[in-house]
Amino acid sequence: MNRYVYLITALFFTLSAYSVLAETAALPIYQLNNVQGTFVQVPLTHEIYRYSRYPDLRDLRILDGELNALPYQLVSVSPKLEKTEPQIIIDQLAFFPVAIDATPDTLRKLHTTQTKVRDGQVQIATSDRLLDNTMPEFYLIDVSKIDHAITALAVDWTGQGGNQYLEIELEATHNLKDWTSLGQATLVKLKQQEQQLKHDEINVDIAAKEYEFLRLKIVRGADQLNLTSVRALQKIQLSSLQKSNTEIWNIPGQLAKAQTSFDSRRRAQPVAAWEFTRDDITPAESLSINLGSKIYSDTVKIFSRSTEKQGWKLMYQGIWFNVQVGESWRTSEAIGIHSNHDKFWRVELNESAKNFQVPELIFSWQPLQLQIIANNKPPFSVAISNQANPNNPYLFKQILGDASPNWTSANLIRLNVQADAFVSDEKKVNWWQLIFWVTLVAAVIVLLIFSLKLFKQLKVSDQ
Repeated sequence: MNRYVYLITALFFTLSAYSVLAETAALPIYQLNNVQGTFVQVPLTHEIYRYSRYPDLRDLRILDGELNALPYQLVSVSPKLEKTEPQIIIDQLAFFPVAIDATPDTLRKLHTTQTKVRDGQVQIATSDRLLDNTMPEFYLIDVSKIDHAITALAVDWTGQGGNQYLEIELEATHNLKDWTSLGQATLVKLKQQEQQLKHDEINVDIAAKEYEFLRLKIVRGADQLNLTSVRALQKIQLSSLQKSNTEIWNIPGQLAKAQTSFDSRRRAQPVAAWEFTRDDITPAESLSINLGSKIYSDTVKIFSRSTEKQGWKLMYQGIWFNVQVGESWRTSEAIGIHSNHDKFWRVELNESAKNFQVPELIFSWQPLQLQIIANNKPPFSVAISNQANPNNPYLFKQILGDASPNWTSANLIRLNVQADAFVSDEKKVNWWQLIFWVTLVAAVIVLLIFSLKLFKQLKVSDQ
């Protein structure tokens, strides 16, 4: 009988040991270097989500040199403070289309005259004669009454398809004789359906009362152009404006097998489609598309899903712009995706984009700051556990109490660990848990057998 007792005792000890191992198994991902003091903080990039199985990092652990868990909390790198936008002073400017045969004496009188519109054409009435400016040589802009610096000019216009891009030259003068070049610029105004890409500002650096007039010459796009307004801007950057700490990363794509639309609300149509696979589950805030040096201003659809077995979910549908403005490229604003952590993505463009190079998806998010209460048992490491126990922020706050410690910075050194070294896929077998449950079932079976034997022995002794 003693051997049975020993066997049961051994099974329970084994069960307890496996339970502890299953609870504490964790894989160190980073090691903290240059740790000084008790209150330590380090930034976490999106790379941590290549190892974690949960968007809220509930399997994150901070371990000391003896593998004891340390208290920690996650805070935003950019605290949500009230931000003050830069102040912009806007002045509407008088401007005059000037014919090629206008003389300097005529130009001096322009700022005392008014423009007239006849049959849709702008004309200037002066004491000398009527200047018919159906095709002006340039536009004269009066800045003589502006008593502050000018950091940009905003130009608005209407026109036809040939007026979507305007290449302009800008000059300045204080006597209408000597002209100083302020540079060249390209303005653009594209509109598709209800969306538009607009770049209508010219950056300048004009001190107060430095010039009286500006000369705006349209080098490209002047045919049938109608300038509607010119404004002087002074942008005052306030010191209280917080800088963004957004982190961005690119995901390359590959040509999709299915080149027809996945939109279930419409009939299947041919498209140019690419698919993308993320190796992380970062809760991204925004998404952009990098089309390289290919001009595009047409429809786009973006789909996502968390697993390959799921159907595609339409995340965005609209117009995407990718155009060259001068020597730089401008694209549509990034698309908000609201902490989306799906791993699989699909982009569909118009069929005309089939010959484009493989695009990239650009994700962005606000990084987190990891704050740790350390002890005197280094080295410290950031690890991923096989148990999903959410961190308790109340314990951290209880330890701090009313104190406001000075957090010291440390360095995170990434260890030589592959992203798939830890069991990050729920489909893979968790061997510790398997051993735990097998041992538990075996112990229960053994106890049942012994109980039956004892019951039979008691029954025989009663007889």
